[in-house]
Amino acid sequence: ADVLEYYDQTVNSPSGSFYIPAVLRVPHLLQVVKRRRIRSNLSRKNVLFRDNFTCQYCSARDNLTIDHVLPVARGGEWKWENLVTACAKCNSKKGQKTLEEANMKLTKVPKAPKDYDILAIPLTSSAMRMLRKRNGTPEEWRQYLSPTTDP
Repeated sequence: ADVLEYYDQTVNSPSGSFYIPAVLRVPHLLQVVKRRRIRSNLSRKNVLFRDNFTCQYCSARDNLTIDHVLPVARGGEWKWENLVTACAKCNSKKGQKTLEEANMKLTKVPKAPKDYDILAIPLTSSAMRMLRKRNGTPEEWRQYLSPTTDP
């Protein structure tokens, strides 16, 4: 990998002080990174993953649960098309009601993922938390990315 830009901060070790890389160019990234398929079996974890750990009613990212779009009491089943990620507040508000009765709308229609929808690069849990919290592309990366990349 080639370092294209550094942060102003340094890290220190017994052998010296080093600037922190901000932008790396990895010419053959797809050969270096091994992708793995996450089995698309229906589970709470995979519903959260499919919905990008985001409430499908209000887009909140905290206190997440799984909601049956059509409540179990009304014949709703444990199927991809009937399950969405919901924050505790929205799940409680909807309760045993239909979307129409609760006057609520989904941000997207739930569907079973295709195999290629659930691809992941193995990352540490702390890296995943950092990526979820970050809003947009880091400023240091922008001049190196195409104009169609997120702002």
